[in-house]
Parts: sequence; structure tokens; C-alpha cells
Amino acid sequence: MPPRLIVRAARTVAQRGPRGCAPLLCVFAALACLAPAARARDTYARLAWLDASEYHIRLTIPEASDEISAETTINFELKADAPRELPIDFGALNVEGVTVNGRAAEFKQTEGHLLVALANEYRNGDQLTVSVKYHGRPADGLFFKRNKFGDRTIFADNWPNRAHHWFPSIDHPYDKARVEFEVTAPARYDVIANGRMLETRSLQDGTRLTRWREDVEIPVYCMVVGATEFTMLDAGAFGGSRLSYYLYPKDRDKGLRDYGRALRAADFFERLVGPYPYEKLALVESSTRFGGMENSSSIFFDENSYDGSGKLEGTVAHEIAHQWFGDSVTEADWHHLWLSEGFATYFGALFYEHADGRARFIQMMRAARERYMKDADAVSRPVVDPSVTDLFKLLNRNNYEKGAWVLHMLRRKMGDENFFRGISEYYRTRRDRNAMTEDLESVMENYAGGAGSLDVFFKQWLYRPGYPAFDVRWYWVGDATQACMRVRQTQPGPPFETDVDIELVTRGESRSRPIHVSERNQLFCVQTGHKPDAINLDPDDWLLKTATVREVSSSIDAEK
Repeated sequence: MPPRLIVRAARTVAQRGPRGCAPLLCVFAALACLAPAARARDTYARLAWLDASEYHIRLTIPEASDEISAETTINFELKADAPRELPIDFGALNVEGVTVNGRAAEFKQTEGHLLVALANEYRNGDQLTVSVKYHGRPADGLFFKRNKFGDRTIFADNWPNRAHHWFPSIDHPYDKARVEFEVTAPARYDVIANGRMLETRSLQDGTRLTRWREDVEIPVYCMVVGATEFTMLDAGAFGGSRLSYYLYPKDRDKGLRDYGRALRAADFFERLVGPYPYEKLALVESSTRFGGMENSSSIFFDENSYDGSGKLEGTVAHEIAHQWFGDSVTEADWHHLWLSEGFATYFGALFYEHADGRARFIQMMRAARERYMKDADAVSRPVVDPSVTDLFKLLNRNNYEKGAWVLHMLRRKMGDENFFRGISEYYRTRRDRNAMTEDLESVMENYAGGAGSLDVFFKQWLYRPGYPAFDVRWYWVGDATQACMRVRQTQPGPPFETDVDIELVTRGESRSRPIHVSERNQLFCVQTGHKPDAINLDPDDWLLKTATVREVSSSIDAEK
């Protein structure tokens, strides 16, 4: 999802709660629990004995009613001996019957769950096939709407854990699976879903059956269908895949402009990161509540974003980047969402660095920094924040903007070659799987080279809140031909440890050198033949920080 959705999503949930502690106390609390935070898990009750390997969803969409009839079959693999009851996430739809390995099974519905009795003793290594037949009007997750032109649309909108309102599932990203959809809908509807199309055929009764299959394991929140009257266009090939556009007929021409350089972005990410993970890529105009939703191989965009101006292109690049980060390499725990949203934000900006140059990229990163620093609640909390239990509140400036800056600073620390080699290896080793922050750190450590250990870097930027605020006062020591700088960190909490560049501008020429800051108050002196005309801190914008730099008359003034 793109950064701008944060405001929109916030309107759908309750007002953000109190920050919980003063910034200084928050800092010390974060430092006291750095190690537990790295291993912290969200509150979802994982089923360690069970792995959902595939969903087969048969869905019938009626001509006029908002009620669906459906049957979902889930193939499970047992990782340990099974208990006598299987809990599956499921909403309040009417269950007509359940079978386990082809035999009728007893079941009961509770709030948010379907409890299926397992009559036999199932052992580690066994296969379970559970089929649930049901009908009704979904309370969430699958929406019947009139679009902005008054035409009927049906779209899934699952993030973060709303898929279970319309199909039974393990509704958490830790358990990824393959999925196949069989959708019967009025014949005039075009149906889009994950993966490749297997079949579309008329049933000669005014309806059409469409089958889509995704053979790559994806998170449940990315398993979607959409049905309405579309204009469908082939936008070209990148790597071994093809890009297509699904647009409302009346928005065809605007959509072609708004998708901008989508094909170029997909090709760029494939070359930079690694092979595209899915069978196709479709960009779909939809009635999603978000500005964009990165559903695997079928990205849904908000219909109200289409105006022909091309401004949607930034969201398009962000969502395409998600296909690698978030969809293929998926956070195993909601509190590590920055592995999805921070990556998509940064790699979306990297596309503009590639396509439009460094100045455009720096402009985007500065804007991201400003948005983060203006959000006092985000600044007072760490990126990996187990205290957040409302998943919608994870759509915050930490997981998007600060997450992007963490990658930017890591790139500077490691150097371009090592950084991008490490990112490619991270994708290769975690592709179609899950990851936690420590998995990323472990891979990047192998490529850190002269940057050394990354332990301090990851801990201070992800597991403690805030950023350094520098007060730099410099003065000229003529007898020693030295420029000396008193560098203070004025933010609450302990000092940050980082390298930062100092630029000395003398007689129209500039030169930079790194200094290593790690204390609250440090003095640095640089030998230079002439008094500098100006000194700048971090001239190339590699560090998330604020800074004031001013010249003073002497060391005494610098100490004031």
C-alpha cells in the first residue's frame, strides 16, 4: 500500500490512542527490551502443528443480490500430531456443511472462528482436506458496490486480516499458500484474480465460469478476486512475464496515462532485485478502500485516483515493488511490517532515481523525512513496536517513511554494490517465504564488508524511537590551520552512533570527510590550509537527522 493511504485508512479506525510515555522514558524503555523486541510476536495464535498449503475457492456471484454462495477447500499438511479440534478463521456467514477428507464433520461457529471436529487421530505428516460450504452476505473483505460511474462492482479487500469474512482461512501472513479461484458470475462481468487464467467459459445460462490459479504460495491478505465490466489491455512484457491493465471502460484513456511508466518500473525492479515471482502482473482499477493494494500479481488501485494527470505513477511504482517485498518476501509478524512498507516506499523512490535522476530521488526522500518528523506519535515510538495491537495503526510513518530511511542509511553504510548484492540475496533466500527483521540483518551482515557489524545499526534505528538532532558549532584555529567542530546530540535519550559526512567549502571548492559520532558531545578538528567559507553536515542527505551548523568565534563560544 502507498504512503498516502495512511490518512485514508486512519479514517476507518478509531482515533489514535495516547502515546503512553514521555519521549525520554520511551527511549530507555526501548533500550531495556531490545533483545525481547527482536523476537516479539503479534497476538495471533499460530498453529504450529498445521500448515495450509492450498486454497480452492468456488464462488458464485449473483446478478443482483449481495449474497454469495461458496465452497472453500483447504489442503493442510500436519507438522505434528493433531488435536481433536481444528480452529479456522471464519466470519458470520451461514455454514451449510463441513467435510474432512471427504467425510461429514461436526462443527460449530464462534465469533471469528469455525471449529471443526477431527474424528480420527491425525498424525505428523498426514494430509487434511477440509471443505466448507456456506452462503450469505460478507460483513467485510468482499464488497458489492456501485463504482463512480454507477456500474456494479465486486472486489475483495482483505488487508490486514479481513479475508476470513468471506472465505475460511488461516488469516495471518505467517501461513502462506497456493490458491485457485472458480468464479461464476453474470456473463457480462470480467473476473480478475491471482495467478494465471486457466479457463473462462459460458455456462449458457447467462453466467460465465472463470478460473484463476496462483501456483506460488502467497499471504492470505493478497488472495483476491474482482468482477465488473473491464477494458483489458496488454501493456507489454518484462522478463518472463506480461503486464496488463484492467480499467473501467469510461476510464480507459485516463488509465493509460495514469499508469505511467509501469512497465519500466517492473523491468527495473526485476533487474535490480531478482526475477519477478508471479505468472503475470495486472494493474486493476477497483473500489478498494486503499490508494493501492498490492495483491499478488493483481494490484488493485482506488478508482478515485484516476484523472489522467499521471500522478498515480508513484503509487504504481510502490505497489509493483511490493510484489518482491511484502508479497513474495512476507513479514512473518505484523510488527515487522516495515519489511513490506518500508521496502516498497524506498524502492519506489529508487525507481525515480533510476528514471529521473538523483535530484528527484533526494526530493522524495526529504519529503518522506519531513512527513515522519512532523508525526510526533511516530517519532516517540520505535519502528518494531510490539505495543501496537490495532493492525490499522501499523500503517504509520515508522513503517513507511522511517523504514525507507533505514534502508537508505544502510545503503550508505554498506556502499551501493554491497547493499544491492545483499538485498538480492535476501530476496533469493526468502523468496515465497516469510521473514523477520533479524533475517534481513543476518543476510546483510554477510555483505557488510568494511561496514563491520550491523547490530548497533539495526537496534538503534528499528528498536528505539526517534533520530539524532545535531547542534554543530565550528571555529577556525588560525595558528594551527584547523577547523574545529563541537558536535552535540540534543535529542532525548542516549546518543546515536553513526558515521556522518562533514563538508568544508573553501574558496569555491568543497571536500567531504566522514566523522564517527557516538557520544553526546564530541570535538573534531580538520587540518585545512585556509579558513572554510562554510561547513555543512551530511551534505548528500544520507542520514535521518536534524542539524543546525553555525560558525562561532572560538572554542569558548562553541562550549556555550
